[in-house]
Amino acid sequence: MTKKYLKLLALLILLNSCEDSPDKKKVTIENFNEPFTDSLIPLPDKHYAVFYTKIKGNSNDTIRLNISSDKSQDPNLNYYFTGDFEKEIRLDYYGESNKYITLDPYKATEGKVELIYQL
Repeated sequence: MTKKYLKLLALLILLNSCEDSPDKKKVTIENFNEPFTDSLIPLPDKHYAVFYTKIKGNSNDTIRLNISSDKSQDPNLNYYFTGDFEKEIRLDYYGESNKYITLDPYKATEGKVELIYQL
């Protein structure tokens, strides 16, 4: 009986440690009063090839997702969503800098968005 609990405890610790990573995050956004901005930091001992984002949710009007390598928000990397949506975005990434992700409510006033993003 004790071995089962030890295995379960080890599994829970392992799963919990995977969530606290500066190069992978998951958030749910329900506050459409202000933009949400976050960054991913590449780990020095890890090699990267893709920046991945999955966005899923709904909004009552247009929202804007921006992905950039600096805080200036490159307009060429804007993605727009409205209504019910689900999309995966993959961009080349080789660990050259931090990646910034901004979800701007733009014209929307309510909704719910789930974001998964990782290097």
